[in-house]
Amino acid sequence: MAMYVYSTRGEPVGFVMETFIHTMDGEPVGRIMGSRVHRLDGSYVGEFYKDMVVAKPDGRPRNVFAISPPPRRVPPPRSFNKRVVLHNGYEDTFHLLTVGVQEPEYQEAAE
Repeated sequence: MAMYVYSTRGEPVGFVMETFIHTMDGEPVGRIMGSRVHRLDGSYVGEFYKDMVVAKPDGRPRNVFAISPPPRRVPPPRSFNKRVVLHNGYEDTFHLLTVGVQEPEYQEAAE
């Protein structure tokens, strides 16, 4: 059974099967290791918190080894929008699973 992943606005944006995160189209894009969320290439994107992928200041960002993507999954039926959850102002980072990792600002300033 799939567990839905929501945006901080309460919209369903993906689902979890086993330890892998998929888009609502069934495409595998990441995995959960403990509470940390990583892309399949191993780069850290955030923490899994209240069914959301968010940037938490107490998260432990570190990259892990890359893995081969699991097979596509048949998407579950579309979920309803859930009420906006108090997320303590954490930034939604689910989009980093699909569009790439943003470089930290301090690296840009050094160049």
